[in-house]
Order: sequence, then structure tokens, then C-alpha cells
Amino acid sequence: MSADVIFRNGPIISIDPANPNPDAVAVHGNRITRAGALGDVLAEAGPSTRTIDLGGRALLPGLNDNHNHPISFGQGLSQIDASPGAAPTLASLQAAVRQRAAEQPMGWLIGRGYDDSRLDIHRHPTRYELDEATGDRPAILVRTCGHLLVANSAALRAGGVTASTPDPQGGQIDRDAHGEPVGLLRETAMKLVQDQIAPPTTADMKDYLRAAGKRFNEYGITSVGEAAISNSRQFSAYQELARDGELPMRTFSMMLIDDTLDDLASLGLQTGFGDAWFRLGPAKVFQDGSGGGRTAAMTVDYRNDPGNRGITIYTQEELDQRFTRANAAGFQMAAHAIGDLAISMILTAYERALQANPRPDARPRIEHCGMCTQDHLDRMKAIGALAIPQPSFIYYLGDSYIENFTEEQLAMSYPARSWFDQGITAVGSSDVPVVSCDPFVNLRSAVTRLTQDGQSMGPNQGVTIDEALQMFTINGAYASFEESIKGSITEGKLADLTVLSADPRSVEPAQLNTLQADLTMIDGRIVFERS
Repeated sequence: MSADVIFRNGPIISIDPANPNPDAVAVHGNRITRAGALGDVLAEAGPSTRTIDLGGRALLPGLNDNHNHPISFGQGLSQIDASPGAAPTLASLQAAVRQRAAEQPMGWLIGRGYDDSRLDIHRHPTRYELDEATGDRPAILVRTCGHLLVANSAALRAGGVTASTPDPQGGQIDRDAHGEPVGLLRETAMKLVQDQIAPPTTADMKDYLRAAGKRFNEYGITSVGEAAISNSRQFSAYQELARDGELPMRTFSMMLIDDTLDDLASLGLQTGFGDAWFRLGPAKVFQDGSGGGRTAAMTVDYRNDPGNRGITIYTQEELDQRFTRANAAGFQMAAHAIGDLAISMILTAYERALQANPRPDARPRIEHCGMCTQDHLDRMKAIGALAIPQPSFIYYLGDSYIENFTEEQLAMSYPARSWFDQGITAVGSSDVPVVSCDPFVNLRSAVTRLTQDGQSMGPNQGVTIDEALQMFTINGAYASFEESIKGSITEGKLADLTVLSADPRSVEPAQLNTLQADLTMIDGRIVFERS
């Protein structure tokens, strides 16, 4: 059988140490059939073979964004853009809300992406400032990290939030000197108002996934990790798109323990169930908040916020119980943990779960794994834990981290160099919509450790471009137990490929964000091609 597509005449970065730089690559059906010398690959050509002349551009495995929120990302594309780029001032933020209120005369007004550290007022908006733009319409603005939101007065009333409302476990209602809520809700307190908003239907979520997938494909992203499935509608949206051949990217799903584990375990389902398009992933919890929003759980006070050590969602006993159950049921374990206290608690829970039910090659994951210590690294190495950071946090959120944390803490923040040096698998991701899913900002950040304002955040933790590429290809496949079928340009693996505008190894590190994807192939089909 002749090849359907042949790639030639450009650097081929295979991420396969046994065959690192083949001359050309042939694809037939949904598989890579030949990667090697030009003559051998051209021998696969037939009358209908399409030959793609790279013209010096680079061919790589499809990129893997191993931790993000595609449904929320797709939904957010139709919400109010409250990001610093779109609304850098309180006045412009209010104007964006007023404009949406005029365009959408009924229902909740929802915005996403504001960053108090980059607003001109250098603080969170208040309920009253949001009231000025919304009147009596319920409205919320979600911070870029997704762990805090500002609700206006109508939204607080809808959620029954008053001066007498107690803080929920794992959350906080910010109040003024008289005890009145000022509108800012942290962590689990957000649900008090979010639960009043009608949830999207399965059909809605399928539309969100199509919209998100289009963006992923335009960036050369072929695989993602869905970081928080909490209900059957979300699961069905993925499953129906996969069944109908419409899922735009391969997806590995993280299932929230409190919402899904009992049902999944009762059916005997485990991590790995599914196929190469949609696969059941880890059992997960959120243990703390965000570093930029100062809700990540720390062992010491935030440098610029005396008395604040962030928020923990679960007690140690509650974590131990959840992960012991998940591990015994055959699930990979995963947890959102950014602060050093949260990471310590998660590692303790993993160690106890694996001691109770030893499993070879369990690959427990620490999502984000932000403020590390050497003790954390030693313990991660001992149990084979994976670090799932978002290098682009350094670019988009790093300036707020520099305000919130000490130099000593930042020297071990998202410590990619230390992970590589100690043999801990580090896996690249974006956490979109928290920050952009642009993988080239991610590569730049992993290598340079530079923030938006040009500051260095833990500069000794930078990695090489080859290591950064591993994070977003083969390491991502490894994190989902799929390294045998994807993550490198290897004969027999799935034909998930991307053509970049230039060879990232020849681009100045500070210019890596100028790269773009010119072509994206998934399952042997070209799903995006730049004109």
C-alpha cells in the first residue's frame, strides 16, 4: 500500500532517541509507516501520494497539552473577555460588561480572565463597582486563575450570600469592616453563586469542545488532558463527539473523586478505559488554589500578605481516604496542588495509598506542582510521581508570583531543571482558560523563565529547548500511559504530526513565542493548514 502523505525537505524532530532526525516521513491511513532515509521513504510513494515539501520548516509529533479545561475554554470564547489585554483598567472592564449587557438583555452576565495584579487599580473590583455596570442584573467576573470571582449584589442575593453566611469548608467570603460581603469569593465559596447559573446542556458542551478544538488544532495541539470532569453531561459530550468522529483532539479525562469515583468504581471502570480518542484518566481532587491569587496553601505567610497562608480544601485524613479508595479501584491519582503545604499533603496521601495497595507503575500526578522543596522532589522520585506544570504561568502570572513569594521560594517554583536532573518526568500543559493555550509561549517560558514584564522567575530552573519539546510530546503521552502509541515520530505510532514555521532549536529562546503551527495532522488527516 502506498503512502497517503510524505513529509520531506526540512528538519524532522522525531523525539525518538533511536531515530532522532530522519530525512523524511511517510503516513498511510492513521499510522506513521516509514521514518528514515529519503530514498526509503520515497519508495513508499504512489500515484495518489501527497508530498509535503517542508521547505526548511520543522516536522514534530503533535503537541500534547496535558492539563487544561476544554469545555470551559470553549465556553469562555463566548463570554465577556475580562483579560488584561482586553480590559486593563477598571473603567474598561466596566465598559466591557455594559456592552455585553446591551447585547444580551436577559440572563446572567459572565466574564473571565481579569487579573487584579495587572488592573490599573491593583486590586479586585468590588460588588459595587460591578453594580455600576450591571444594575440589578446578576453578574460575575472570574479571575484568570479560576479560583476567585467577583459577584455583584444581584448575584450575591441569588446565592443567598449575606453578612451572616459562614465561609464554606475550603472557601472564603471576603468582607468589609462591618462584615458585609464585598463581592470577592474564593475557592469553594464561588459555588454559592455559580450553582445558581443554569448549567450548559450536553449539546452546548459539544459546541464548546468544537470551538476549543479548532483553537487547539491551529496551535498544533493534537492531544489534551481534560482536567476536571464532574458530571455525566460533560462525559457524554466527549463520548458522543468521539463516537461520531467529531472530537477535534485526543482527550485523556481526569475524573473528580467526590463527583464520579463511586459510580465509576461500581462499574469496574479504571484509568485507561476507552480508546485513542477518548480515554478515562486519573481520579482527581483540588487541594488548594492559585499562587497569583494567594490561595495556594503554604507553610508560611505570603510575603506581601501577613497572616495569609492560602486555603486547603481537604484535611489530611480526607485526602488519605479518597486516594486510598481511588488507588485500590485501579485509578491513577491526580491532585491540583500549587503551594508547598498542599504538595506535602498530596504526597503523604499518595504514599499512604500506595503502601495500602502497592501498584507497579502507578504514575501518580501532581497537577501544577508549583512551590516545591527538595524534600518534595525526593519523595516524588521515590514513588514515581509526575509533575504537570504550566510553564506559561511564568510569562502570564510570574509578575504576581514575584510580588507574592520570596526569592528563595521562586528559586524552586515549577522547578523544571531540578525535575529533569532528578529523573522526575515533567509534563507540559497550559491550563487554558487560566492562561492561553499557545504552546510557543509555553516553550519560551520553559527555556527562558521570563515574565511579561521581562523579569526572571527562578532563572536557574530553565530547561533546554529539546527538554521543553519532550515535555509537550513524549512526556505528555507517558503521563496518560500512551507512550507506545504517540508522542514521537516512530514507525507504527499514530500519525499525529505538526509542521512548525521554523525549527525551534534554531530560534533564539526569547523569540520562541514567534513560532506558529503551519499544519496539524491527527490520525493521518490534516485538520488545519495555514493558507
